[in-house]
Amino acid sequence: MNKQDWLMCLRRCTSIETLERIIDKNRYSLSEQDMEDFNSASDHRLAELTMGKLYDKVPASVWQYVK
Repeated sequence: MNKQDWLMCLRRCTSIETLERIIDKNRYSLSEQDMEDFNSASDHRLAELTMGKLYDKVPASVWQYVK
């Protein structure tokens, strides 16, 4: 799966807690390349959940609010 596929799957998560559970579950079960794509998508989704908006590309100014 690529980043876009992972992002579409992760958009089913409606809270940060749920997203963190999915991240923990997949942390040790993915290959190195899949993990890179997954981490990128999960960071993207975390930014969306933090700001309450959906983004095609997350603006640089948003990352200061993501923890």
